Amino acid sequence: MTANRRVTGGEGVRCGVVTSADSTPEFDRFGPWIDEVRTFDEMPRLYRRAGLDPSAYRLVLKVPRDIERRNAHPGMHLYDYLIAVDEETLTVLTRRDDGYDTHRVAHDRIAAIADSVRLLSGLLTVHTVDGQRLTVRYNASANGPVRELMTLLRRWYLPAGVPGDDEPYRVDPVLSRADTGLLTDYHRMITQEPGMRVINVAERRVVTPHSPLGRLRDRVWPTVLHASIVVADDREIQIIHRRDWFTGAGDDLSLARTVLARSRITGIQVRAHDRYRDVQILTIQAGGTHLEFFLAGGSLVESILSGDAVSI
Repeated sequence: MTANRRVTGGEGVRCGVVTSADSTPEFDRFGPWIDEVRTFDEMPRLYRRAGLDPSAYRLVLKVPRDIERRNAHPGMHLYDYLIAVDEETLTVLTRRDDGYDTHRVAHDRIAAIADSVRLLSGLLTVHTVDGQRLTVRYNASANGPVRELMTLLRRWYLPAGVPGDDEPYRVDPVLSRADTGLLTDYHRMITQEPGMRVINVAERRVVTPHSPLGRLRDRVWPTVLHASIVVADDREIQIIHRRDWFTGAGDDLSLARTVLARSRITGIQVRAHDRYRDVQILTIQAGGTHLEFFLAGGSLVESILSGDAVSI
């Protein structure tokens, strides 16, 4: 990933005579939703000097600032990000005050993509094989465009080849009612990608600290390790989970999915958690990126504890 340059000014308020009493098409269209940009006129004025032609890209999205409309005015730069995808590169322009930074990531440098929502808080993170992360924060009231973006990025970064069997042997995961949201996301995913097979299902559970002081504290404030579902095919691994793996109480509101291309994986390690009993840390390495997943149950954990080779 490269942060190519910092640009200031643009066609912003410094270069015009826009006042809070005026109105502009950009302000009239402003809201919490992520919009697709199809023409130059739809570009936020801050990013127009970037030389980006929407017609030359497969997808261009503008992500608004996280402010209520009543606190916005036509003189403000109203969009925090402009995201553009072509056949070779993901480009993200990120607002910083009255300027912006430019980041470009070649598709063959993408190691993993993670998206999570908690109520109205959306967070999209692109991990690269160089160990860097590109993060986009957005209003999750309508995250359809983000899902479309993830689908498009996966189409480009996954290696050529045919996904797995359309009807592999499958046992649907079972979780408690508190994790119905994870199951709903799994069923949505498996409908769209029937070649995926379930690798591990882990229910939420209260975990026990190793230390006596930790156990004493957790008698009052128990720690929960949240549920997860791991699925895979020949090209990709996906983990459906909560935004935070450990919390001091239940988390029925957040939903996260992390996807990894197998061709980027350079190592898989498993070790016991140093703080909690009977919890395994699954670390997947993709070049300079190391992603950790926490498991305390399921067939994968059973294989780990029995000494079998880890195979996902």
